[in-house]
Amino acid sequence: MNDLYKSGFAQSIQDMINFKTALGHRLGSYKWNLLSFDRFCQKHFPNDSILTKEIAIAWCNDMKGSSKSGYRMHAIREFGKYLISIDKEAFVLPSILFPKIKANIPYILSDNELANFFNATDNIKLNRRNPLREYILPVIFRLQYACGLRPQEVRLLKVGNFDFINDTIYIEESKWRKDRRIVVKTDIMELCDKYNTIASTIIPNRTYFFQSPTGNAYTHGWLTAQFHKCWDLSGNNNEKGSCVPYDLRHNFATQTLMKWVEEGVDVNEYIPYLSTYMGHDSFSSTFYYIHLLPERLSLMNFTQCNGVIPEVVSL
Repeated sequence: MNDLYKSGFAQSIQDMINFKTALGHRLGSYKWNLLSFDRFCQKHFPNDSILTKEIAIAWCNDMKGSSKSGYRMHAIREFGKYLISIDKEAFVLPSILFPKIKANIPYILSDNELANFFNATDNIKLNRRNPLREYILPVIFRLQYACGLRPQEVRLLKVGNFDFINDTIYIEESKWRKDRRIVVKTDIMELCDKYNTIASTIIPNRTYFFQSPTGNAYTHGWLTAQFHKCWDLSGNNNEKGSCVPYDLRHNFATQTLMKWVEEGVDVNEYIPYLSTYMGHDSFSSTFYYIHLLPERLSLMNFTQCNGVIPEVVSL
């Protein structure tokens, strides 16, 4: 028995944590939510060791209306599924109880909006508490856009992930735990190399390519705040809705598809390569971007891939 969990579910919780760890899952939300569940059961159900509907619902309702309620529902559903999988009696929270999440429509930037935004990153003012910021912002957002990276991917890049000789970057510990190596345009790698030289003089022997003054990678909140700061300075408005860092990835995908269409290439043949480059779990995630193209293009017959990757003659 461990010392962290103390309710009647203690051993089962620890067993699930060990199981998830062995499968390579990141356990931040599981670990702390189940610790909260354990504390809740110690107080309200001290003699119970079977996950019943009453217990599961009571714990979820304890945070009803909070932004954290969805995380609780997901954690207790996974715990119930795990218990069932090892032949223990348990109530599994039905997925129908989960609130429907409406996907936000990505903000597709015009060429003028992109130019304004990157011009703003080039003119960010010096911050004496963070002397690298004025060098980071022009590079980090250009790199994310040019490579279609997820915000967390570009934030967590390490110095050792860059190969300036072969113009490649190694993306590790990404979504779905799918590592990949991507080829980057020479001008973007030259920009990164210049930044690296400057950063190395200010923070010698740093670990992260875009390292914060604390020695850690920047947080999601910091990146989002800097993005909005540059957006406000750009003069771009929000008539089409709010623009966020992830939209740079969306714009990379749609711009790539548009370029292929204009060049007259067979998009069906090239989609698997875009999917691999962006680290998508399936081709359907890449085909999603078709509906963001102008109407006359989105009506074209792009989706007859049928799960078969045709041979590509040339790139």
